[in-house]
Amino acid sequence: PKPLTSIEESHVFRMLQEDQEQPHEPRQSGSFKALQDYVESNGSKPMVTRSVKAPVTKPQATTSSLQKLPLCDKCGTGIVGPVVKARDKYRHPACFVCSDCGLNLKQKGYFFVEGQMYCEGHARMRMSPPEGHDLVTVYACVP
Repeated sequence: PKPLTSIEESHVFRMLQEDQEQPHEPRQSGSFKALQDYVESNGSKPMVTRSVKAPVTKPQATTSSLQKLPLCDKCGTGIVGPVVKARDKYRHPACFVCSDCGLNLKQKGYFFVEGQMYCEGHARMRMSPPEGHDLVTVYACVP
């Protein structure tokens, strides 16, 4: 390519000049064009419009102010009032009983055997030590 001696020799400059010299239709929005077509047709041509609804936002519930009730591990209902917590499970005081005899385990001690709570007597009956070993009950000290 031969070097340019002036800007007027540039292909890009000539293209821009030609573009400015040719007349252009004014740019219009779609809604303005639809309205103009309707007016020019004296109402005989239907006006095409589109309805748009504003977005609806759902109000968020304030869960931080509401406390969830713990569910009783035995009866499955919510616990309001005193709660007994044993091994990350919650129970009503009335539901804190042996799974076999129904003895209330409050101040008696409890034992978990296969996910169920038992009094000492029923826990011993459900557990059998390996042959040659004796069953020894160990009470955890809770400060």
